[in-house]
Amino acid sequence: MSGSSLISILSTDHGRLRREQRDLSKRDCLKAIRYGKKSKGCFNCWIFEYDGIVYIVDNLMEREVTAYPSPLALAPTNIRDKVVHNRTNDLLEQKPELCTSHTVLVVDISGSMVKKDIALHKTRQIAAYSVTAMEFVVEQLFQKSATNSDVLTLIEFNRTAQELFSRESFDWVLYNKLLSRRDTRSYRQRAGLVTLDAITGDTNYLKALDAADRALQSIDHDRCALSLFFLSDGAPTDAQVLGIAPDAAKQRMTSKMQGIANKYGDKLNVHMVGFGASHQDFSVMTAMAAAVSAVDSGAKSEFIYCDKAANKIESAVSSLVSSTTMTRTHLLSSDRGKNRTKRTVQLESGDSQDQWNYFPIRRHLVYDTRHDRFVDMKGLPTGSFVGAEETYEENQLHKLHERPPPYIAINREAFGVGAERIATRCYLATSQSEESFKLQAMVAKETNLVQRPDDNVEFHKTFCETQDLASYLAYEFNNHLVGLPWYDSKKTPIIAFLPCSILVLDDPKWPGRGVLVEKKLNVEKYGWRKYNDNAGGIDGKYYHGPLDVEREFQKLNEIDTIIEEDSEDEEEESESEEEDVELVALSCGRDTEHNDEVKPSDYVQAFTHFTYLFTARQVMVCDIQGVYNYDLSPPTFELTDPAIHYRSKKGRRHVFGRTDSGEAGMDKFFKTHKCNRVCRMMQLSRKNKNWKTEWRTGQQYQEMRKKRFRPHSSSAHGGFRSATSDRKRARLT
Repeated sequence: MSGSSLISILSTDHGRLRREQRDLSKRDCLKAIRYGKKSKGCFNCWIFEYDGIVYIVDNLMEREVTAYPSPLALAPTNIRDKVVHNRTNDLLEQKPELCTSHTVLVVDISGSMVKKDIALHKTRQIAAYSVTAMEFVVEQLFQKSATNSDVLTLIEFNRTAQELFSRESFDWVLYNKLLSRRDTRSYRQRAGLVTLDAITGDTNYLKALDAADRALQSIDHDRCALSLFFLSDGAPTDAQVLGIAPDAAKQRMTSKMQGIANKYGDKLNVHMVGFGASHQDFSVMTAMAAAVSAVDSGAKSEFIYCDKAANKIESAVSSLVSSTTMTRTHLLSSDRGKNRTKRTVQLESGDSQDQWNYFPIRRHLVYDTRHDRFVDMKGLPTGSFVGAEETYEENQLHKLHERPPPYIAINREAFGVGAERIATRCYLATSQSEESFKLQAMVAKETNLVQRPDDNVEFHKTFCETQDLASYLAYEFNNHLVGLPWYDSKKTPIIAFLPCSILVLDDPKWPGRGVLVEKKLNVEKYGWRKYNDNAGGIDGKYYHGPLDVEREFQKLNEIDTIIEEDSEDEEEESESEEEDVELVALSCGRDTEHNDEVKPSDYVQAFTHFTYLFTARQVMVCDIQGVYNYDLSPPTFELTDPAIHYRSKKGRRHVFGRTDSGEAGMDKFFKTHKCNRVCRMMQLSRKNKNWKTEWRTGQQYQEMRKKRFRPHSSSAHGGFRSATSDRKRARLT
């Protein structure tokens, strides 16, 4: 033949299928023969590589044999990349609580995996690794949906199971490690493996599941999403190896999967992926996935059959990515606790009728922060009339204060259930009938945990203290709003946390029962909204950024110093406190919104930022939730159930309850927070070197103190600025 242009390629069905799936034409094959890189293949075939595609033609270059993509190239990495990768792995080994997701990839490498029937890939095994590396690692790196706090463990199995690498962080080094597992053996070396697999029984699921269970156990904490991704091309051979009936082997596998599901609960996603010829038996994989769903553990699972199509394997991997991301977001946003059983609660429904339980009120208590205890209070609970949308006659209120209604009516069905408390509608009543209800509806809150029914009044102490301190900081924030250029005493929104009381009830079934009561917000009219939470979420968005490895090592290696008992609360604001500067810089450095429009919610986010700086980086109020009451003058954010992060020099944890995440919680807020115009005008920035002298205590602040105003409900028992102790105020201001 004089040249490739004269060659007539007689396309076989196999070659044509490959070209169609890749959207290639015969002309592409001719170009490859003319311009591509030529090498000798097995069985006297010729291999041409051109434009990312490998074409194989027969010895006479007259018949096309097949076509597939060139093997994925390794990512260009250098020594520094590998050092950073290894250092990140070392950090996560020492501090596994920093991991946000752990995926265990289990790949079948039995003899049947060398079959050449996956479109566009040399073998099934190469398809598994190539697609996983591209769709699971590369795609997430590009989309920034995975960072170096996400890790992967690889297990390969045939007759035995082996962990090839463990808890490797997401980066290009991991991508290269996955691609390095592709089978590089020649055709002749692979030729006899399929037959050997059929004879010896080379696909043992049970050992693979045991190895996967051990791997999942290595990182098991409440904020880490766990995923098991199991790839195989057919039925297991455990029954043949163990000498038991196939059904007995299948039962062992499903029981093992149920045990894994019960152990890890809603943190776990299981994806069973089968690929290969349709006549293969995937009933065991299907049963394993179904076994996970059958147990009431919260674990999610699915079986996906991919036939012999690479794009279906890609879809299966994409499903894994989606599930892992959703679980990770859920875990970051939820308040989780181990071994905490919740009470069975009946919730209100749209067509349910009100059914009331009536209890005599024995005591009315309020929390006295000055003496750190509850004290008896005469008169009405504040929430029964403060901020009421209807007007009560002063004479009526005076009489009720003198002789408060002796009963409280509590709905039998709750309208809200939280991590630790349930919320139920209630009214004060003069007798045990609906006609005797007095004043506005309130909310009764009490423990939702079976373990804490005997806590009674003391259960509410942390909630009261948290809400009291948040109220005081809101009061100070509102004072600072006076300095805004656009400030209008009737239009500028203010922050207010609901005052609360404790009512001790006479309940024969629950001696000493105490309920926290506060105003019931008009959610129907104003809509309930969570503006931020204690896990860094802002308006439902969560930041999933990379770990600062060197900073985490620095924190890990810090030497604990002995601090006097009374000195912990006296925070020294030194410019050398690099950690705090970094935290604020994360926020203010992403200040990109310079338009003049100020949204009402901007005040809430600025308030959380304000509490951090106003308290000398010691306290942050977050988990801001409630309603925006625009009918009040000024418009008011009526808020409840805040969380406080407390930065303790002595390493004390949960000072303000289970939702107190300390400095870690503060860090999460600043990773998501974007400074708005309110933040800028209040100079909530590390660039403001005069924050301590001019803004907090200087002439500008003193001028504003003369113009102080209180929230609309300040007339009741000292209003929202309740009895915060002098010592606490001194150290915060």
